[in-house]
Amino acid sequence: MCAWTPSATNKDPLRKTRIATLRELSDADPDGRWIVRSGPADDCSLTYRKQDLRLFSLSSAEHSVCLERLARRNTGWISFYFVVTGEIEVSDRPRRKIRHIPSGHVASVRETPGKRLTIQPSSSWLALHLPQSALRQHFEELTGHPYLQEFCLPPTNFRDGSAQDLYQILLQALNILSASPMEETFVLARAYYQLVLTQLYTKLPHNLAGVFVSSTPSDAPREVLRTEALMRDRLFEPVTLKELTDAAGCTERTLQRLFRTYRGRSPMGVLCNMRLAAAHHAIRNCERTSMTDLAMKLQFSNPARFSALYKRAYGLSPSRSMRLNRREDFETSG
Repeated sequence: MCAWTPSATNKDPLRKTRIATLRELSDADPDGRWIVRSGPADDCSLTYRKQDLRLFSLSSAEHSVCLERLARRNTGWISFYFVVTGEIEVSDRPRRKIRHIPSGHVASVRETPGKRLTIQPSSSWLALHLPQSALRQHFEELTGHPYLQEFCLPPTNFRDGSAQDLYQILLQALNILSASPMEETFVLARAYYQLVLTQLYTKLPHNLAGVFVSSTPSDAPREVLRTEALMRDRLFEPVTLKELTDAAGCTERTLQRLFRTYRGRSPMGVLCNMRLAAAHHAIRNCERTSMTDLAMKLQFSNPARFSALYKRAYGLSPSRSMRLNRREDFETSG
C-alpha cells in the first residue's frame, strides 16, 4: 500500500514518492513497466495489493492518479479486469486496436508484448490473472473439444447477473486468501480456482460459451466447419493446405481470412491445436507410448518441437505431464 500527497512548494517529495510508487508496482508486477502520471494537486493517492498463488493471481487497486502499464513479454496469461470506477483503455499497437473497459464492466486482456493499459484517474479495479494453459485444459476436459481459439471476453456489465456473482467470488477470495494462514491458502486457492474456471465458461458471454454449452461451433461459416471436419478425420495422417482448401471449396486466401476471423489463427495453427489436444488426451489417459512415438503418430516430425508446443499449450512438458498423471493414477488406484 502506498499513499502520497504532493507539496505545492516542494516538488522533491512528489518525485521521491513517485519513485517509491513505481518501485512497489514493479516489484509486485515484474512483467509490466508501470508509469505514474500526475494527478489533481489536492489528491494524489494509490492503494495496491496483489495475491500471488500457484494457480492464479488476484490484484486490486484504488488510485486518484493516472496509471499506465506496458506489457514487457508474452507471459501466456490472460487477465480479467473488473473496473469498479473510472475506465481502462487497452491499446494493442501491433494490431492497431483500442478497447475501452468502462466503469461497471469486465473484459479479458491477453498479456502480449507492447500491450498498453491506460487506467484513468479516480479509478478502482479488481483483476484476475490466469494462465491460458489452465483455461485450455479446463475447457477440453469439460467439453471434450479441442481449444481451437483463445478465450476472449468482451466488455461485459458486472453490476448484475452471473458476472456480478464472479466479481463477488473474486472479491471474497482476495480478502479470505490474504488473511488465511499459509497452510490453508493452497487448499482454499484450489477450491476458488475450480469455481472461477467453471463460472467463466458456463456463465459469461464470450467466444467459447456457445461451444461449451451446445458442443457445436455454429457461429463459424461452412467453409471453416468443412475444413475442421477433414482435420478431425486426418489427425494421424499428413494433410496439406491444398487438401484443406479443396475440402472448404474456396481459395487459400479466403480460407486463411476465414480462420483468422473465426478462430484467431491459421488453418494449420488450428490443426496443430487439434493434434496437441489429441496428445493431451492420450497423456491424460496414461496411454503406454513414448513421447517420440506419440509425436510421430500425430505428424510432428520434430519431437523437440512437439514438446515445446505442448508445454506452451498446457504449461508442462509432455513427459512431465505423463509422469504426473501416472502418479495420480497410481495414488488413486492405491
